[in-house]
Amino acid sequence: MKPVLYSIKSKIVIFAVIATLLPTAGLGLLSFKQNEALIIDSVTRELRVLADNVNRQLNLWMDENTLTIRALSTSNPVIEGLTILKKQTDNTHENTAKQTQSVMSGYLTAVRDKLDDVLELTVFDSTRKIVASSASTPEVLESPERWTHASLTRGSIAITPHWNDRYDTAAFSVIYPVLSYDSQLIGAIAATLDLGIFRNKLMETRKFSSGEITLLDQNSRVLLSSASGIDHLAVPNPHYLESMQILEESITHDGLSYPKAIGLLYASENVPVTILVEQDQSAIQASWMKLRNRFLEFVAILIVIVTLVALYMGHSIVTPLKQLISAVRGIVEGNLDIYLPVKRKDEVGQLTTIFNQMTDALRNKHTEIMAVNQAMQQQNQLLQKLSITDGLTSLYNRAKLNTILIEQLARFKRNDRTFCLLMIDVDHFKTINDKLGHITGDKILITVASALLKSIRTIDYAARYGGDEFMAILTETNSSAAIKTAERIRSEVSAACSALEEHPIQITLSIGITQSHHDDTTPGDLIARADVALYEAKKRGRNRVYCVDVAHTDP
Repeated sequence: MKPVLYSIKSKIVIFAVIATLLPTAGLGLLSFKQNEALIIDSVTRELRVLADNVNRQLNLWMDENTLTIRALSTSNPVIEGLTILKKQTDNTHENTAKQTQSVMSGYLTAVRDKLDDVLELTVFDSTRKIVASSASTPEVLESPERWTHASLTRGSIAITPHWNDRYDTAAFSVIYPVLSYDSQLIGAIAATLDLGIFRNKLMETRKFSSGEITLLDQNSRVLLSSASGIDHLAVPNPHYLESMQILEESITHDGLSYPKAIGLLYASENVPVTILVEQDQSAIQASWMKLRNRFLEFVAILIVIVTLVALYMGHSIVTPLKQLISAVRGIVEGNLDIYLPVKRKDEVGQLTTIFNQMTDALRNKHTEIMAVNQAMQQQNQLLQKLSITDGLTSLYNRAKLNTILIEQLARFKRNDRTFCLLMIDVDHFKTINDKLGHITGDKILITVASALLKSIRTIDYAARYGGDEFMAILTETNSSAAIKTAERIRSEVSAACSALEEHPIQITLSIGITQSHHDDTTPGDLIARADVALYEAKKRGRNRVYCVDVAHTDP
């Protein structure tokens, strides 16, 4: 008897029968007086889910708009406009200030026209004075006197949600600080949001529920509702609202949406509004009675069907699937020598056959994949190296040089750490190349590259710019230090080329140097100055170093 009870098939049958009987027994033990409690409990859960969905939608809508306002607070027109106005402290710049305010107002109007949820935008200066607005009479007249840490990151609600008669909609205002490029508080931007647009999201949420949704302001006045016929003049019963707030549960009351409703209050997290969700009580009770009567009839039929299905599943599916699961687990653990005997001709037998074929294919492919993977890794490493280095000198190529310059410029702007760019040219290389041949010319270039690498630090970069031109990027280096490094490069190259076994020759270099400037925006800015410096070095007789950022006197 025990082996039968402990078999998988028996457990499935017992579980299926018990799982079917438990709801029936539970419903049979409930009395008629408990129906109302069951209805309220079920509806409360549904109302909580509905209110929670509305709250999430409201928070998401609020987050989307706050992100937009935060982006506006960091936009160039707003920051630059407030910066300009802050500098205009006397009457001589009055026209400039008015023009700046006009430009900012036009910008705010243009932005407002593109944002459906925004009714108006207003900008304040650091003295909390309005300097520009998309509206002739702004809703927000003054920015906060002090900003807390939370206000600097999340903003603050300047005007709580209310019914706005001017725009004939529910609205509220959010205000954000405006920081200068050096993170100084220079003003604020306020946006009045159209909460009435959120009714569309209420209607979308309403499609998946039988309840109605109403948003109330802090004085329990209606802001908007998913139900038709309810406007901002409607007033819910204050007694029922107080009861719902105290009990924090749903109660039956004279509803806004239905004559008799079950309602629940939910306080929103980000927006100071109260969410009132309601369901029609009469419809809930009628559907529950009908469902209960049909449920008892359905359970008897369901028990028979579930028992038969459980017996079939336990015999035909569970056992062979257990074998397959065990075999698959072995493959996952790395054992590819698993083989399952095929004892059946049905779909499970076919699945077993395919499983055995799969293990054979896995064994055959495993070795191939490992070999291909190793070869691919080697090729990828080689390709990566070739993509950033020069084939002759093994220095960085021109593309990699541009990438390094972009990174150094960004670092310079963040940390203000100066770096220098050296443009190096082999003097009279074309003549040397024509006289001694390209092979010797290539050896000279390789020797120059080797000497260049020996003359710079490990934190510096060297690249072949093209032909006989090289470049070196000296990180965290000023002009005077760069000149010393350049002289060391000249000496090292001269000594190395003089020591060539086949064609010892005196090689000289012309080197142009430039230091990073705050107005540099692209690598081309530095390269252009370095090229000017190189040209000046050649102009002054070659075999010398010239820096555009240092005053020179000819020797």
